Amino acid sequence: MEVPTNKMEEKELLLISHVADPDGITPVILASFSFKEFDTLLLNPGEVDEKLKENLEKYKEIHIVDLPVSEEMAKEIDANEKWKNKVKLFDHHHGNLYLNNYSFAKVIDEQNGRKESGTSNYYNYLINISDNPLLHKNSTKGLVDQVRIIDTYDFKTEEDQKAHNIDALFTILGRQNYIDYFTKYIENNEIFEYTEQEQFLIKLEKDKMNNYIEKREEEMITAELEGHNVGIVYAERYRSDLGNYLATKHEELDFIIIINIAKSISFRGHDKVDLSVFAKKFGGGGHKNASGCSLPQNLLQDVTKLIFKNIKIKEEK
Repeated sequence: MEVPTNKMEEKELLLISHVADPDGITPVILASFSFKEFDTLLLNPGEVDEKLKENLEKYKEIHIVDLPVSEEMAKEIDANEKWKNKVKLFDHHHGNLYLNNYSFAKVIDEQNGRKESGTSNYYNYLINISDNPLLHKNSTKGLVDQVRIIDTYDFKTEEDQKAHNIDALFTILGRQNYIDYFTKYIENNEIFEYTEQEQFLIKLEKDKMNNYIEKREEEMITAELEGHNVGIVYAERYRSDLGNYLATKHEELDFIIIINIAKSISFRGHDKVDLSVFAKKFGGGGHKNASGCSLPQNLLQDVTKLIFKNIKIKEEK
C-alpha cells in the first residue's frame, strides 16, 4: 500500500527570461528546439528574486537568461545543494560579472573579441546538450547572431547594420507573434534573410522610428546630474536607437537618460561614463554604454497627484 504524500511533483523546466526585447524573447524559441516541455516567465530585472523563490521547489531545473538575481539570492542558492544544481543563469551584462563567483551562474560579456548577449550565451549552452537539427541550422545561427549584434551594438561591418531589422520586426510583431514567426521561419528556411515583403515592412517601421526620434530630440531637456551633463527625454518606444542616436549626435553631453514613465529608465552613452556603475546608484545595472534601472515606487501616483492637486487615489484591492 502506497503512503499518501502531499509533496507536489516537480515539473521539468522553467525558463525565466527578460521581457523587454529580442535578447530576452529569442531564448524561448531556442528552448522550444531543445526541450519537449517547459514553462516560461518573462520578467523585468527587479522581479526575478521573488518569482524564483516561488518556483524553486516546483521545477527540476530553472534557466534564467538575460537577467540577474540579487547577490543575497545568489548566496542562498549557492548554499543550498539542491537549488544550485537545478538553477542555471546565463547573462552578459558587465555589471553582473560578480555572479560568476557563484557556481550556478555564467556571465560572459565578451569573448574572443566579440560582445555576447543573453541569447548567444544560452545558445552556446544549448548546442552542447541538444542534437535537435533545428537548433543547429544556419537560420538559427543567423537569428542568434543578429540578436547578439543589435543587443550589444557590436557593429563591426556594414553587413552588421542589418541587425537593426530584428528590432524593427520585434516592434511590428510583438512578443508572442515574434516567437511564432521566427519559430516557423527557422523551420522553413535554411539561411537567414528577409523577403521583399518583410523588407518593405521593416522600411515602414524604420521611417516611423526616425520620425519618432526627431520629435523626442526636439523635446530633450539638458541638465546636470551627479556632476554629469546629461540629456533627458521621455519615450516609450525605440529606446536603444533613440539613446544611441542622441548620444552620438550630442557629443557635448556625457550620456542620455530615457524615461519610460510606465516602465523603467534607460541610460545610453559612448565611453564617457561607465553607466553600469552609474545605474547601480539607482538600483539598476547593465553595460558600460547601455544600462537601466526601475522607476521609483508609486511614481505614477505621485505624477498624477502633481497634475491633479485634489485627487484621491484609491488603494489597490
